[in-house]
Amino acid sequence: MSDGKLTVLLAGFGGPESLDQVPAFVESVLGRVPPEHVIPAALDRYRAIGGGSPLPGTTRRQAKLLGEELGRRGLEAEVHVGMLHATPTIEETADRIGDNGTDDVYVLSLAPYRCEVSTDAYEAAVSLAFEGRSRGLLFGPDWNAHPGYVAALADMLGDELARSPRDTEVIFAAHSLPQRMIEQGDPYADQLAETAKAVALTLDLGKWHLAYQSVSAAAREPWLGPSVEEVMEGRADRGATSVMVDPIGFIADHVETLYDNDVEHKARATSLGLEFHRCACLNEHPGLIAAFADIIEGMSQGR
Repeated sequence: MSDGKLTVLLAGFGGPESLDQVPAFVESVLGRVPPEHVIPAALDRYRAIGGGSPLPGTTRRQAKLLGEELGRRGLEAEVHVGMLHATPTIEETADRIGDNGTDDVYVLSLAPYRCEVSTDAYEAAVSLAFEGRSRGLLFGPDWNAHPGYVAALADMLGDELARSPRDTEVIFAAHSLPQRMIEQGDPYADQLAETAKAVALTLDLGKWHLAYQSVSAAAREPWLGPSVEEVMEGRADRGATSVMVDPIGFIADHVETLYDNDVEHKARATSLGLEFHRCACLNEHPGLIAAFADIIEGMSQGR
């Protein structure tokens, strides 16, 4: 753009907003036509959470709020959303941004922890979508340890713990990945542990644990563990009576929190005699939006 506005692109994973979008979404995530049983199972999960994912709508609101926050800081910006596996796709958003102007596009990954299937994949897709265009690309730094992000997580969890039994043990959870990705150098697990420790320190948590969830049904190799279920089983064996699952691996509620946590993990906790609590994701938390604005503002000042 040539009018002094910043052009910001929030790059994310995406999700199906309605049941009719589920087949294409699953196929995109898997990168192939899925086995026959996969789509019906996915449809059942999305039906159970209301017929679609709230994630795309949340992401659009995050973009709007980010634009407003940047405006309050004196930075006029157009904030766009591009998704890897859903509409608007990163390619569609690149077309919408277009070639009108020579200013840079500020690209921020919506994944707090870098790995080859999130931030790396988003950045590769953005680079490909803008190939041959006049726009330059500025990719935001990893932000899992941003003080504002950590403070927002601690604020949300602190509020939830205040409404829970005093002896509630916290299980920080994130999407599992194949172990080979970590062995090949992905910082995902280290960044996740760094953030969990920072939140625990902020709240002076006595007992907390780190676990993984949502292993792919098509997994044919070892994935990161322990699982949330395994940690709950271990805590129940040691006399715990109440657990709080905090899915800090995600910034917005979607099927992995609304179904995997709220349905499957809750059922397992109940069977173990554990009182189950779940911390909501940040979604539109002002602290998250402010952290995003800090990053964009810092990038613009570095130009």
